[in-house]
Amino acid sequence: MIDEIKTKAIKEGVPIIKDEGLAFLLNYISEHHCKQILELGTAVGYSAICMAKLSKDIHIDTIEKDPDMYEQALKNIRENDLQDQISLFFMPIEDFVSAKHYDLIFVDAAKAQYGKYTEQFLDNLSEDGAMIYDNMIFHGLVYDIDHITSRSLKSLVKKIVKFSEMVHNDERFDIMDFDNIGDGILVLTRRKSGT
Repeated sequence: MIDEIKTKAIKEGVPIIKDEGLAFLLNYISEHHCKQILELGTAVGYSAICMAKLSKDIHIDTIEKDPDMYEQALKNIRENDLQDQISLFFMPIEDFVSAKHYDLIFVDAAKAQYGKYTEQFLDNLSEDGAMIYDNMIFHGLVYDIDHITSRSLKSLVKKIVKFSEMVHNDERFDIMDFDNIGDGILVLTRRKSGT
């Protein structure tokens, strides 16, 4: 059933995480025993369903603002009988407020808003938690900005680069880059005080 969701998403041009990126994400969740997960950007629910299937102990809050995506995700979650593990919120990410602490915050939404989302949800990150960002090389375009002809695309790619530079220079965070995995993965953790 997961394969059907993936195939349909690719056919319809829905942006879903690449296989290598998903493998990294699932491995990270298993290795770090992440139980409470917040996902920014549900799309059709593909990554949330994959994460939930790792363990019955995992609970995911996931946010989607597109009505068509939301309906598809809702259907996919129900068909996989994961309503108890995945809470789907229909709203802009900016409007989501929670007092919960998450072991993992997976960011796969509007790339231009990555910096804003980091600040918005930092207090929701558990002490040993991580924020994982997808699409950090954006189809390799971050290495080839000068050759991008579309002004809006160039602006977006520049924002991704700016976000990356910003968090690398932010002394609150430890950063790991995995440019060779999927479409580029960045892992952000809080720097422990005194290190």
